[in-house]
Amino acid sequence: MTITEFHQAVMAALATEPDEETLQGLTGEAQQLADMVGWADDIIDKDCRVSDAFMDLQARARARHEVSNDGNVAILHDVLGELMAAILKHDEDLRPSSDSDDDSGVL
Repeated sequence: MTITEFHQAVMAALATEPDEETLQGLTGEAQQLADMVGWADDIIDKDCRVSDAFMDLQARARARHEVSNDGNVAILHDVLGELMAAILKHDEDLRPSSDSDDDSGVL
């Protein structure tokens, strides 16, 4: 599943009252994606659209949890944050350093 497909699946699930199996499946998928983002050859979130989309998903999960008080929704919310953190770390690692204080050649 791609990040886009995952986003669409979570949006669809949160638009309804997802069952435990669906939520656990999405949680597992988010964990798999978080493990795989490090393999991407390029920056994933170039223009912050992924961040914005996943922040929206987290807000929807929080709202769904307030209505349902379902612990699986809370877990999905947290795993969405972990996925975003993995993407941000990956992207930071690939961005060239803008450190102008590099004095590695100076003793």
